[in-house]
Amino acid sequence: MNEMTLNMLKNKAKSITAAALTRIEIASEEKRLKEAFRSLGQKVYGAVQGDLLNAMKDDPSVVELVGKIEETKKKIADLETKLENDIVGEK
Repeated sequence: MNEMTLNMLKNKAKSITAAALTRIEIASEEKRLKEAFRSLGQKVYGAVQGDLLNAMKDDPSVVELVGKIEETKKKIADLETKLENDIVGEK
């Protein structure tokens, strides 16, 4: 094999590894998102049972959870875009 072929194989391996790492990051962020939604759901359920739904929007922990959800959704979208660009760049 000549050096050009070896470099092409090396670059392809790096690309595949980067894509796999990005997929792992996406899965990790999706797990965080699921946990945040679960926590928010528990708070909403408790508020509904206690007839305190209107007071929830002023609860700092609820505001923090909603912020975390939005931040995590953006991270996932950015990672998916990165993955898509990496895959398109390979072709």
